[in-house]
Amino acid sequence: MNMNDQELAHRIKIKFGTAPNNPTEIQLDGIKRDIQALVDKGITPSEKDWVLIVKKYCPEAGSYGYAGADTSDLITLLQLATKK
Repeated sequence: MNMNDQELAHRIKIKFGTAPNNPTEIQLDGIKRDIQALVDKGITPSEKDWVLIVKKYCPEAGSYGYAGADTSDLITLLQLATKK
């Protein structure tokens, strides 16, 4: 996983409460692909879109909580997910 993907995976884990080792590289690729598909259609993914997509690839999302402030906003997630 490159640095961009590592940062995205970490932010997804914190924001959406995925398991400690999730999202995996395969899960992250699916999340990025689905987010990019929305962007390609001219849609800015909403928080609901993110939740649905993350839960599609990481069904346990929301089951874990992590201490500390959640500094991952949707704009940052979108930038990381669509960065080439």
